[in-house]
Amino acid sequence: MATVRFYGGVGVIGSSKILIEQGGWRVLLDFGLDFSPGTGLFRGAVGPRPGHELSDRLKTQMAPRIPFLYRPELMGAVGDLPSGTDGRTAVFITHAHIDHIGLAGDIDPRIPIWASADTARIMNALKSSQELQGPWPELQVMAAETPVSFGPFRVVRYDVDHDIVGASGYGVETEDGVVAFSGDLRLHGRHPEKTWHFAQKVQGARALVMEGTTLSFGFQEAVRTEGQVDRDFARIVGMTPGLVLATVYPRNIERVAVFMQVAEDLHREFLWPRPMARFFQAMGLKAEVWDADRLEGVNKHPERYIMQLSPPDWPMMLDLPLGPGAAFIHANGEPLGAFDPHWTLLQDWLAALHTGFWPIGTGGHASPDGIRQLLETIRPDILFPLHSREPDRMLPPPGTARWLPEKNRVYDLSLNES
Repeated sequence: MATVRFYGGVGVIGSSKILIEQGGWRVLLDFGLDFSPGTGLFRGAVGPRPGHELSDRLKTQMAPRIPFLYRPELMGAVGDLPSGTDGRTAVFITHAHIDHIGLAGDIDPRIPIWASADTARIMNALKSSQELQGPWPELQVMAAETPVSFGPFRVVRYDVDHDIVGASGYGVETEDGVVAFSGDLRLHGRHPEKTWHFAQKVQGARALVMEGTTLSFGFQEAVRTEGQVDRDFARIVGMTPGLVLATVYPRNIERVAVFMQVAEDLHREFLWPRPMARFFQAMGLKAEVWDADRLEGVNKHPERYIMQLSPPDWPMMLDLPLGPGAAFIHANGEPLGAFDPHWTLLQDWLAALHTGFWPIGTGGHASPDGIRQLLETIRPDILFPLHSREPDRMLPPPGTARWLPEKNRVYDLSLNES
């Protein structure tokens, strides 16, 4: 008998943590951090105490109480939860977004953590650029479609398309059939063929855990392709006579590389905050940092530059040549969207400085219609909608049972009803 339990992603976007158990062996798919700006006990200026991050999260139920998983030295006063490893647990990560990998640093280093080569590359670049705090495990690289056997399980990783390189879906073979996990995926990105290939490979799975991010917004999310984002960026930069400010999500390294090339083609230099520049350099891109010397040049010749500013840097806009001849381009960087408390603050700053705002980004998640197409292709026996504020909006195709996940509940895959 194989079972599935959900420790995260239930009724929320992100925080994915899925535990599959059989005969005392365990496979954990993703180990994401709860990430909902403006909500929860830790928000704004309030965060976990330095040195007590894991114990604070365990006590506030922001980290799951899973025995034989965590580093003993991080447990603090949480002494009733066995730590370390039982030798029968393995972790498989879908991609390098914080809501899927953010708690992996708390895992006992003797527990294997598998991921794609690009995911390992991104995490190593973040570590070398000092973006990651505290201990961090070495990820074991797992080739696509090369099975890994662990206890009674056989786990297969598949490439999928998301707004970060190295994104994966998984198929976990159990005695009751394959449990497939979509991770985060889409059909409107640069590599839709990867997502379609995953869907075809896991056709007829016993169970499918499917992300439903876009169902959280009343089916209203517009679909823009990455190619359209590239063209919009080039168009807006080309027609702006003055300084261009931008906010690009830095882990979308493919988009960053294209935007840098666009800047070069239009005879502008893209300047980045120092931590981002270090990360891009570790990923093999040439990235220039804005500093006091560069800012002098920006003020003299704003038409030659594009700058990325993080929220703490926004007061610098008071000393930059902004106004009707400048533009601010939002391409999924900070603030991450209208749900982010900083979103309204950014609008206030730009209004005060009389600078235009251009939102041109596109999401990393399948549209409602894309979800429907993927479900009709996979047609699992059981559908678990996850990673959505409104999972009940995900409707299964005929012949598929839908089991709406409840946090911490154990689901027996040998049964025909939940």
